[in-house]
Amino acid sequence: MHNSFDDLIEANQNCCSKSKVASENGKRFEIDSNEEFTRIRIDDCLISSQQVEKCDFGFVRHFNNEFYFVELKGKDVKKALNQIISTISVFESTIIKIPKEKRFGFIVSSRNPLLSTETNNLKQAFAKNYGRLLEIKSVHCKYISK
Repeated sequence: MHNSFDDLIEANQNCCSKSKVASENGKRFEIDSNEEFTRIRIDDCLISSQQVEKCDFGFVRHFNNEFYFVELKGKDVKKALNQIISTISVFESTIIKIPKEKRFGFIVSSRNPLLSTETNNLKQAFAKNYGRLLEIKSVHCKYISK
């Protein structure tokens, strides 16, 4: 268990880079900000276990210690959300505790087959139980940090 993001990054340098972009199979997530962020490859790096569902990337916002959980997915948005929730759970129990209001989830899918009401329900449930905000976008997500 790490006490700070600096400890986490120091102990896992092979998984970390100074980047505000993650892309995979045509999907792209980027952060529009002048602030410093560290990208952490979670899947097959920070969490290597195949027994655990996990999201692809995490981003540390150093200014205020927010953490962005990012899953780049085909079209199974519910599975992507489960991967983010599972990752939050692993972080809470073994990696680092992040206050709920500092957790953000981002799903970038090739397409979102869910109805807008289903999408809204997922976002509300996430905000109630897991983090501050869940964004679900198709193909490209540009998040402007405020």
